Amino acid sequence: MNTSQQPHSRSNPNHRPASTGKSSASEWKEVLFFYVLPFLLFNGILFTLVASKPKVTIKVANTKDYKTTTATITVESLFPIREFSSAQEGTALALTETKKGQYTADIVRNGVIEIYAKGLNGMSIREYEHVNILDDVAPLVNETYQIQDGILTLTLEDSQSGIDYQSVFAIAPSGQTLFPLSSDRQTGVFTFPMEEEFLVIYANDLAGNGMQATFSTHVETLTPDTVPGAQQPAQETPLPAQSAELPEQSGSQPADASAETPVSAALPEQQTSPAVSQDDGEVTIHINTRTP
Repeated sequence: MNTSQQPHSRSNPNHRPASTGKSSASEWKEVLFFYVLPFLLFNGILFTLVASKPKVTIKVANTKDYKTTTATITVESLFPIREFSSAQEGTALALTETKKGQYTADIVRNGVIEIYAKGLNGMSIREYEHVNILDDVAPLVNETYQIQDGILTLTLEDSQSGIDYQSVFAIAPSGQTLFPLSSDRQTGVFTFPMEEEFLVIYANDLAGNGMQATFSTHVETLTPDTVPGAQQPAQETPLPAQSAELPEQSGSQPADASAETPVSAALPEQQTSPAVSQDDGEVTIHINTRTP
C-alpha cells in the first residue's frame, strides 16, 4: 500500500484556462482593426470628397499713386475647377494667370471684388473683397472762407492723395488767370487777389480728380418780377356797379345800390439770404438781396 501522497495533485475548481482571456482580447482587436477603423476611415474620406469646397483667397496690394492697385487671387481645390468667374461691382474683371491656381487683376476703381469657383464635385464658393484705397473724390472747399480788403482766403481739403498745389489757380470774369498769392502746404490755406465781382477757383488732387468753386461778392437786387415764386400784386379793379329796382311804395323812389371792392397784395419784405450750393464738384457761393 502506497501511503505517500503527492501535494497539489488535486485540481483547483476556480482555476480557468488563460487562453480564454487572450482569445477575447484578440477578437476585439480584430473587430477594431478590420471593421470599425476601416468603416470610420472610409466614411471620413467619402464625406471629405463630397463636402470639400474650393478655397479662394483675395489680397489687394497697397497703392502708390492712388489711381491703380493690384489684386492677387489664389484658388485651391481637391477637385478640378469646372466653373470660375470674377467681377467688380457687376462688371467682369479681367484676370491674368501667373501660375496654376493663381491670378492677378489690375484694379482702377473702388468697389467690391467678387470671385466665384465651383469644383467638379458640385461644391461652390463666393469670396468678396472691398477696395477703398483708391482716390476717386475731388478736393473739397472748407465752408469757412473770408473776403477782406480785396483778398480771398479759403481752405482746400483732400483726405487721400492730397492737394496738387501746382494745379490751383483762379479765373476772373475778365478771363484773366490768377495764381495764389500764398499757399500753406500744412493747412491747405490759399489766398487770391479778388478785385472783381467773383472768382472761379480750380484745383486737382494728386490722383487727378478736379473741382471748381465760385466765390462772389456781387449783390443782386431783385424785383418781384425776377424773384422766383414771388406773388405778384393784383391790380385794383373796381367791380361794376350793381343795381336793383325795388317795388314801388307810396312815398318812396327806386333805390340804386353800388359797391366797389379793391383787391391788392403787399410786396414781399426786404430780406438778405446768403446761399451755398455744391453740384458735381462745383461750389457756388453768392449773396442775394431782395427789395420791393
